[in-house]
Amino acid sequence: MARLRPDWAWQLHQGAAIVYVIWFAVAVPLAIVGLLLEPRWVGWMVLAWFLVLLGCTLGLRIADNRRRRAWAAAAGQLGWRVSASGAELLDRWPFPPFNSDPRAEVVDVTTGRHRGRELWTGRFRHKAGRRELGFDFLDLQVDRPLPPLQVLPAELAPVAAASLLPLRFTVDGLPARWQLFNGREDHALAILHPRAVEALADVPPFGFSCEGRRFVAIFPAYRDATAALAQLDAACDLLDLMPEQLWRAGEQWAASQQS
Repeated sequence: MARLRPDWAWQLHQGAAIVYVIWFAVAVPLAIVGLLLEPRWVGWMVLAWFLVLLGCTLGLRIADNRRRRAWAAAAGQLGWRVSASGAELLDRWPFPPFNSDPRAEVVDVTTGRHRGRELWTGRFRHKAGRRELGFDFLDLQVDRPLPPLQVLPAELAPVAAASLLPLRFTVDGLPARWQLFNGREDHALAILHPRAVEALADVPPFGFSCEGRRFVAIFPAYRDATAALAQLDAACDLLDLMPEQLWRAGEQWAASQQS
């Protein structure tokens, strides 16, 4: 599942229409081949394929339940609080992609403190056109404003920025292809400086959106607890290593919004 694109993995976990498309895409050729070779086996072949797909679906559900239990245990050990939803968080993010769907939801929310910062993390569900999409988020406390910016690895773009047009750029030392969806390229490259690259190199790639006193890291959904905690530390490192020029640019932007 880790090798699937995040938007495809989301659709499979959600049991969306793509699951039925896959079923028919395999079942129809199976039926045709069965009719040509041995008609009496057609029903058994289609039934076997149905059972395979059913087994995969149940496997995903079991894995998801284990993942939730593991995360709840890790959060409990760290003194964090886990809740089913956090609709009030939606008002914190007046920028894409969080403000693009008025019916978006925030679920599986965890709140707490880490390395001196308040954090809110969970899952964001939204709709782009007719597609149901989702990703994990991590909202970290910042004490000074940041300029508007959204940077994502290319693999996350279909699920987190499906309706936006990117500017592509590369980051030395990071294998992922990167895309800028909001803000200035020089700001993005300033954040992803060599020391920040070192902090990000050892974890699966993730993106981030910031604007004013909001910094939200964006991850593929359905990560295990170990990966989630490692990426949390990497996101904190990214803020700790934020160049002063970005804070100054954020303060200038915030002042321009008030005038």
